[in-house]
Amino acid sequence: MKQIILFLTTILIAGFSQGQDSSFSFLTSDSVSLYVRIAGKGAPCLFVHGGPGSTSNYFEAVDASRLMEQHYRMIYFDQRGSGRSGSASNGDYSTGRVLKDMEELRQALNIRQWTVMGHSFAGLIVTPYAYQYPKSISALILLHGTLDLKASINSHISNGKMLLQQEKRSFSIPDTLPMMEQLSAVHNKLHEEGIWYKLMFRSQREKDINDSVTAIIGNPNREFSNKVWGYPEYWEDLTVITPRIECPVLVITGSRDYAIGPEQYTRFLFPRKKISVYQGGHASYQEDPKWFFYQVMAFRKQYPMD
Repeated sequence: MKQIILFLTTILIAGFSQGQDSSFSFLTSDSVSLYVRIAGKGAPCLFVHGGPGSTSNYFEAVDASRLMEQHYRMIYFDQRGSGRSGSASNGDYSTGRVLKDMEELRQALNIRQWTVMGHSFAGLIVTPYAYQYPKSISALILLHGTLDLKASINSHISNGKMLLQQEKRSFSIPDTLPMMEQLSAVHNKLHEEGIWYKLMFRSQREKDINDSVTAIIGNPNREFSNKVWGYPEYWEDLTVITPRIECPVLVITGSRDYAIGPEQYTRFLFPRKKISVYQGGHASYQEDPKWFFYQVMAFRKQYPMD
């Protein structure tokens, strides 16, 4: 098995250095097959999808990815138990194991340092990665990323209620209910009234686009999305470690990003950070790819990483 892994690793490194656009399966040290795609040319950048347990295809399939690929060697992967990747036979979906998957992939590709971009839930993955593997990362991009899952869920609840009130839709729910029951009730009501999209997108059409590009992959693996809630580390408030992350950090946040919380970024205390506020919700990369790309390029100019 080790010989097979070494052979595949050699092929991957060769393809990466030649700038080829390729998709392949990467086998982790605990034998989980991860979907990986590499495209573009330039400094390496790893895209880490949200969900939890979604797929990188929702970013791969929109114009923002093609803009990025003109200046970055983009590395897309689906996390274990997610999308096009396999499940963990040992049931390990801990943060530490997911970070190890990323680090093993970096080493296999013979990358000294890379930019790591995490969207949404992936803030809870890429931030501890930057903290635990500081020598592996040249820069961090938090793309509408959460560092406090409880705060983001409470944003769904409180802002969902606000949206229903704005639409003059009758709705009440006891504050004494458990948080996840409140979340389910608010989401159900928003769906019933046809306004759920307002938590994240500027229109129903934009939500439909997001759903359609995710659906392209067919029958996705959803094991991670089912297992993740039982891991206490994903519930930790990671804003407390931000002062100790020394790499440059670009924070892209939305003024109406109710999925994360429009003000959560004010608690991010990275020493070297650039804040870019999108006048919208959770999907600047899809709704305004040129604006998104400009923020990345301005950040790269401020903090050269090549």
